[in-house]
Order: sequence, then structure tokens, then C-alpha cells
Amino acid sequence: MKRLIPLLILSLFTLTCGEKHDGVELQLWNFGGTPKFIEFLRARIDTFQILNPTIRIVQSEKSWNMIREILYSNLSVGTGPDIMNVHANYGAEFGGGGFYYAVNTFPDFEEVKSWYQPNLIESTRYGDNYYGLPCSAIAFTLVCNKDLFDAEGIAPPKTWTEFRTAARRLTKDIDGDGKTDQWGLVLLGGDRGGFAYRFAPFLFKAGLNILSDDLKKVEFNGPLGVAALKLFADMHQVDRSITPGFLAYQMSEINDLFCSNKVAMSIEGPWWRSVVNQKSPGKQFYTVPVPVPDHLIAQYETLPTLQDMVMYAISAFSKHPQESWEFLKFLRNVDADMHWVTEDFGGIATTTQVLNSPEAEKWEFIDVYRHELARARPWPSHPGIINIANNVITPWCEKAIVGDISPEEAMAGAGAEAQEILDGKR
Repeated sequence: MKRLIPLLILSLFTLTCGEKHDGVELQLWNFGGTPKFIEFLRARIDTFQILNPTIRIVQSEKSWNMIREILYSNLSVGTGPDIMNVHANYGAEFGGGGFYYAVNTFPDFEEVKSWYQPNLIESTRYGDNYYGLPCSAIAFTLVCNKDLFDAEGIAPPKTWTEFRTAARRLTKDIDGDGKTDQWGLVLLGGDRGGFAYRFAPFLFKAGLNILSDDLKKVEFNGPLGVAALKLFADMHQVDRSITPGFLAYQMSEINDLFCSNKVAMSIEGPWWRSVVNQKSPGKQFYTVPVPVPDHLIAQYETLPTLQDMVMYAISAFSKHPQESWEFLKFLRNVDADMHWVTEDFGGIATTTQVLNSPEAEKWEFIDVYRHELARARPWPSHPGIINIANNVITPWCEKAIVGDISPEEAMAGAGAEAQEILDGKR
């Protein structure tokens, strides 16, 4: 009999583990995120399932770099997850295309909407509908290597002239072998979206729009757009103050160069602190607004930078939209949002209560990010904007920076190609 007891327990365990879940099963596709965030997400799922035993969440990890391709290949044929984290500006392309569920159709949406900073929840909107809940916000800033700036005795730049001058002064031959081994600026050139997201803040700080308010006309290619591009072209071709291999750089190369004191400046977001700490714990840097054109210095405190945001969306093909909504609210309520402050996942909290909490006051650089985020602007809410950013603005501008074409030619070409997309000709 004693020999039968272990066999009986094993049999019961096998039957329990193998039985089919009788409730609702939701597929959650998580794109990217730090290990700390993924750990938080799994814990949040476990808690939700305890509170809602008839709902099971199945989490799958997916590549952030392939997000658009993965979603298109699945959603276009009516498959894929119930819930997914995506760029908020995908709301225009995927929401407008009928792939995302309009969350404003839920009866309690207005109450949920009140949790968030108004300009942030608006970033999830396309037309008359909201296609997700904000997860984490980003305002692009200039990060300056404190070791290098302090050694040179200069302050972070505020104008384009100061920016170029600082980059030139911080480009040096450190070991005396006749070759440059420290540069003023590094750019994320190997990631098309990454480059566009770092160039756009300079357009916004110049007072430019990417598109007209009615989304029918390109506006980034005017004289100030040319001037912004010429700034980078001159820094690379004349001053040699931009790292020569930037066209191939991904985030890992940028972090390595910054942490090893090979570069002085980069255009980054709130993830930079955790990225640097992973590579070089305790390393210090300044975080300041992106510089403005010299003639706009009086508006240094008010001109916008680029805002980016991750949101959680529900698939329009989900068989369980109400259950998905309940999970979405639990994932993005004030309690969950507080972890973006206390755990430092690499983004900015999005709820008003958390952003103004005592806990947020302890977050390094919170004043800069709150200030910039309050004024920041997202990419225009147009279905073709991701294509324009990644496949039009990036290649044309990179060609100008390395000297293949002039800034004037690049902006003219990018503007014409982007206009064709707006006109439905491409």
C-alpha cells in the first residue's frame, strides 16, 4: 500500500496539470522590455489570475525590432494575440486599419481615461477612437557624459552653436597616437527608427511640424529643416566630431562608447539611466533638453521635443474583448504605474497621480522629464508616419550626414517622397 501512495499522488498531479482550462484564455504578446520589467509583468499576471481565476493569461515574448512585421503577418489574417504592447503611433496605422479594438467603446472608459496625463492618453487616439492605454512615456533629451564635460570645464549646451562647439572640443586624441579616440557625439544610425527618433527632436526644437495639422502636407523640409540636417552634416564632415561608424551602431555600441568615455553626448530617453547602470554602475551624466537654434534661445524652456510612448492595445479579432479590457486596466492602473517610478523600467510613468507623487520626486532627472514631457509632441497621427520616419527621413538624412548628397538635396528628396505617401501615390 505504501508503494501505491506515491504512484497515486503522481497520477493526480499529472491529471491536474494536463486538464484543460475551462475559463477564458487570453494571449498576451510582450514586445521587448528590460528583464526587470518582464519579471514585473509575470508577477502582475499571476496576481490578476488569483483575483480572476476564470481568466488565464498566456504570455509570449516577441522581438521589439520585428514588432511591425510580426503584427502585420498575424493581424492581417485575423490571428495573433488578444493584447499586445506597441508604439502608440501605431494607433493610426493599425487602429485605422481595423486591427485594434476601440477601447473608448467600453462603458467605463471615461473613468479610466481620467487616470492619465491628458496629452499622453491623447497619443493613443486616431480619429474619434482611442486604441489603447498608455504604458510608458518617453521624452527625448540630450545626455552628456559628466566625466568628459567636467574635465573640459564646460556646461551642457543649450543652442546649436554651443552643441557643435562642445562636440568639437570633446573630440580628441587621448593617447597621443595621432588618431581620434574620443568623439563629441554618437548617433544611432544602424536602427532606422532609432535615427529618426533622434533627429526629429531637433526639428521640433526648431519650431517645425513634421506634417501640417490636417496631415495632408509635408512641413519638415523647410529652411530650418535643412539647417538642422546641415548641423549634423558639418559636425560629421567638417569637425569629425561624430563617431565615424555611426551608420552601423545599435544601442549596445552606443552604450559601450558612452560608458567607456569614448563619446561625450547622445540623444536618448529615460531608459538611459538603467542602460548605463547595467554597463557601468554609478557612472554619472547630465540630462538636459535638446538644444535649440541660436535665434530661438528665448524659447529654450518651451519648445517641444519628440514624445514617444508605448501603449497596450486589444486586438479587434479578440474573442474576449471584455476580459482583455479587465486585464488591461489591472495592468495599467495607478498601482501598476507606480512601479515605473520605484523599479525604473526605462520609461516615464503616465498617470497623473504617480507623476506627481512623493515617490516620483526621488527619481533622478524627473524634473527634466516632467518638463519636457508636458510639452513634447508625438509623431503625427497618420497611417503612413512610421514608413515616413523609418524609410524616408532616415535614409535621406543619413546620406546627407556622410556627404553623399547635400542637406538641401536630402530634404527636398525626403519631402517629395513623404508627400507621395500622403497623397497615396506610394
